[in-house]
Amino acid sequence: MLLSYLAPLPLMMVGLSRGTGAALVAGLAATAAVALAAGGISPLPYVVTAVLPSLVVVRQALLWRSNADGSVEWYPPGLVLGWLTGLSVLLIMVGALLVPDRSDSGEAMGLEAWVGDVIARTLGVLAPNLKGEERQTFLGWWVPLFPAMVAGSWLMMTVINAVVAQGLLTRLGHNRRPRPTYRELELPTVLALMLAASLGVGFVAEGDLRYLARNVAVVTLIPFVLLGLAGMHGWVARRPNARMLLVVTYGVLFLASAWAIIPMAGLGVARFLTRFRRPTDSGGGKEE
Repeated sequence: MLLSYLAPLPLMMVGLSRGTGAALVAGLAATAAVALAAGGISPLPYVVTAVLPSLVVVRQALLWRSNADGSVEWYPPGLVLGWLTGLSVLLIMVGALLVPDRSDSGEAMGLEAWVGDVIARTLGVLAPNLKGEERQTFLGWWVPLFPAMVAGSWLMMTVINAVVAQGLLTRLGHNRRPRPTYRELELPTVLALMLAASLGVGFVAEGDLRYLARNVAVVTLIPFVLLGLAGMHGWVARRPNARMLLVVTYGVLFLASAWAIIPMAGLGVARFLTRFRRPTDSGGGKEE
């Protein structure tokens, strides 16, 4: 199960070392292998979770341009993250379009109600002995933000695999681009606009539109969480005994679990806003 989260890693390593064409060939070969081994519609989830994000990461990450002074400027990691965030939002929208507007009994059913019904049925199969109150508590946690959980997991696994792939290739000496300085991450303005718009719609709209907007807002907040982590990492890295401090800091964040997202997101938003008060270069394309 855990290895499934690393499905994009080989494709990204091939692409980031050999190029987009090689990543495409590797993706097609892997998809064919999955189809032969599992059959049915099994290649579709693999394409969505492994091939598609790998191609996006490789294609965007290997873009570069020459500056007037002859130096090379690589595509900023923040813009790659922006593409991935937009793609995760698109996946939510496509999923919403595929949801039937009526239940099996023919009654009209909204998107949130449909998600709740599916999760409730799944619980009935996986945990038939779950008590009524416990079931309602579980549904209360999962149903409101289930699309964001799925899309957010997709986004985070893509980011983690991309960072690991680039790091491994750099260590092995097979990387095409230098390793980015992630602590100097900068986000594109469009992500802030998406976050503001989705929050606004989520507060004023009703029904399915409200449900979708709130889930989109949660997914769009993830890059700002990463921006906050990058800022924290940069601050800690300049302190004495930086490695020990980083271990302690990430340990505390791990123990805090989901509660750590709130301050990290706040730090990321603050860092994004304060960038307009200081001189910057072309944005987040700095390399080590």
